[in-house]
Amino acid sequence: MTEISYRDAMRSLIGERWESVWEAIPRAIEGADIEGVHDVRVASRRLRAAMDVAEPAFPASWYRPLHRTAKAITSELGEVRDRDVMIEHLLATRESAPPNERPGIDRLIARIEAERTEARAEMEQFLNKLASDNLRDETRRRFPVEQATKSE
Repeated sequence: MTEISYRDAMRSLIGERWESVWEAIPRAIEGADIEGVHDVRVASRRLRAAMDVAEPAFPASWYRPLHRTAKAITSELGEVRDRDVMIEHLLATRESAPPNERPGIDRLIARIEAERTEARAEMEQFLNKLASDNLRDETRRRFPVEQATKSE
């Protein structure tokens, strides 16, 4: 039976969670499907949960900035996701609303869509900056997925 250390197990788990974030980001930037933003947020929340419990196992000098970045990813995408959910709900509400209420709902949808456009621009800028900061390379170096092997 091969035993692995807690640190190695968490290193691998965190690496897998970072990879999930990196895999989801292009779809969020593309913007063709609102689930792209949701997928990045879910992946980043799972990453944060793993990083929260593993923090004592790693040097704070490099771990804390990566942990803060994981938290920032969730936060930065929140504005877009909130508006996606609001718009989706309002569109469904509009379908069953009396005809005289639809113009008001349409105005509200238009306002939220404008806010979403602004939030998306900020989100895209943030995500593109992550890509240009060599963060992916650092996370792969610090948290290689193949590091840990499963116990037999």
